[in-house]
Amino acid sequence: MKKYNVFKVLLLALFGAIIVSFILPKSQIGYTGIEKGVINPITFVDTISNGLTSFSVFIANFILILSIGIFYSVLKKTEKYDAIINNTACKFKNNKKAFIILTVVIFGFLAAAIGEVYAVLFMIPAFIDTSKKLGFDSKTSILITVGSTLLGLSSSLYTNYTNQILALKVSTNILVKVITLVVSLLVLVLFAIFKSKPEDVKLEKEKTKKTLPISIIFDVMIVLTILGMVSWKSYFNFNGFSDLHNSIIEFKLFKVSVFNAIVGTTITAFGEWSIYSLVVLMIVMSIIISIIYKLKIDGLFEAVSNGIKKALPYGLILIIANAILVGVYNSGFFVTAIKSIGSMKDSILSTLTISSLSSLVYPDYTYASQFTLSTIATIISKKAIFASIGLIFQLVYSLMLLISPTSIVLLMALRYEDVRYKDWIKYIYKFLLGLLIIFFITIIIVSSSYIRPISYVVLAVLIVIFVLLFILGLGKKKNTKQAK
Repeated sequence: MKKYNVFKVLLLALFGAIIVSFILPKSQIGYTGIEKGVINPITFVDTISNGLTSFSVFIANFILILSIGIFYSVLKKTEKYDAIINNTACKFKNNKKAFIILTVVIFGFLAAAIGEVYAVLFMIPAFIDTSKKLGFDSKTSILITVGSTLLGLSSSLYTNYTNQILALKVSTNILVKVITLVVSLLVLVLFAIFKSKPEDVKLEKEKTKKTLPISIIFDVMIVLTILGMVSWKSYFNFNGFSDLHNSIIEFKLFKVSVFNAIVGTTITAFGEWSIYSLVVLMIVMSIIISIIYKLKIDGLFEAVSNGIKKALPYGLILIIANAILVGVYNSGFFVTAIKSIGSMKDSILSTLTISSLSSLVYPDYTYASQFTLSTIATIISKKAIFASIGLIFQLVYSLMLLISPTSIVLLMALRYEDVRYKDWIKYIYKFLLGLLIIFFITIIIVSSSYIRPISYVVLAVLIVIFVLLFILGLGKKKNTKQAK
């Protein structure tokens, strides 16, 4: 069945990591640089242990997925969700391209501003459902939501460990990132419009009462997510939210903080929110919806139970994918691979290759940047090139998550829409190759001082392949039309 396809893909990726761990020896960062050790394979027992470690490390993300499942289950329990999706689609029935553009802009720029894909996760089902209601197919719906999110991540200013490890600033390559973001999202929009052939569906606005509260709640959630997750201090050196939060906490009655007594210490200042903050937001909004629509206790518990049940497979995707991350890290074979590839004379091309491979074994950006870049920084001694390395890793790693068999958000979307992984690859590979060429050209321009002739050769080969694929695609379309 299609819905189990993503688990087959994940298990194959896990099996592949296990095989490689029996071939490449372990390496680690020591006092004298990269120290190579012996073979340290991922065994069956290790796989189980890695799964438990994955669950404990990523439990916040796991709970977030469950809370999103509960939120949508409560929404559907009100029997207003379908009407809201339908009425939203009605607004774009005469201009479906506008919906594509709006969706790509929202997800792309939100991901770029926040630098965290999980922050926009709660929005994806609603936008996919609206896209399907407008007649777009599943792959187009996934592309304009998940695809634009990953491209937003590729140009995000807030990059977790990247700036720390490479001693970079938020402002480093900021203009290049902004331009790349705009160009990549524009290419995505054009590709989606060109490839999509929406069905001619009849949409009529439903006259349903009390749908406005849900729409308002959804908008409030988006605003709060932006305020809470955008790092205002790092971006703009703005401490207003932190100062306001501290002043509220410092207000005491009988030497007790009123805010902490009522709300607790979980709620942090805007700009300092974590995944747990998003969990609290999901739960609070679910409770508010249940109160507004007068759901009985039994109905609420039923919605919670159904939400958790439906969300568990998506949580399992998270755990298995990150179990691969834990296994590869503990085995240490990828450090050996980085050392071998990083020894190439062309540091730009080697970093590009390493970044692509990193997306396969480290599906979480935070840990991927930490593990990968710390190793690269040990191998490459020229600090002047670190700005280029940071840009390359961010662009290429995030781009390759569009096809990576361990890409968590992508696999969740494929399962949600019952799309086979191989069908997705067939759909996206030309777009991916074209964008890779654009990113490669950007990297060459930014890093012109460090580029060697081999990089130009590789770029030329990629362009030739892309042109050939484009010509062959046009030939197939022409033959299909003639056959009809």
